[in-house]
Amino acid sequence: MIAELPFGFWTSLLGSGNRYDMRLWRPALHRAFPGYRGPRRALHQDLYHLRKLRNRIAHYEPIHHRHLIADHATILTVLGHISPEAASWVRENDRVPEALVRRTDVCAALLPTRF
Repeated sequence: MIAELPFGFWTSLLGSGNRYDMRLWRPALHRAFPGYRGPRRALHQDLYHLRKLRNRIAHYEPIHHRHLIADHATILTVLGHISPEAASWVRENDRVPEALVRRTDVCAALLPTRF
């Protein structure tokens, strides 16, 4: 059942439009983000932002106009809140920064694509 719940459901658990702070966030939900020390609202904003990005990608909508470096940084930040070890591994093996640096030249056909 948990796997069937959409990203929006999980994001909404942290939203300000509900009364989950005392019922869920403080007693338990904050433990899902052991690397996070801050207000629930800021975490919700990051997750909401990432959900919108994920939805654009999933629906084949353009994302080239977005600040992809900031999007990437937000992904790594949220991952670090969930698992600092996983975030560290991703940073060591990540090829996204290289792709973002090359994208202008690749789009102009000055450099070949590499995957």
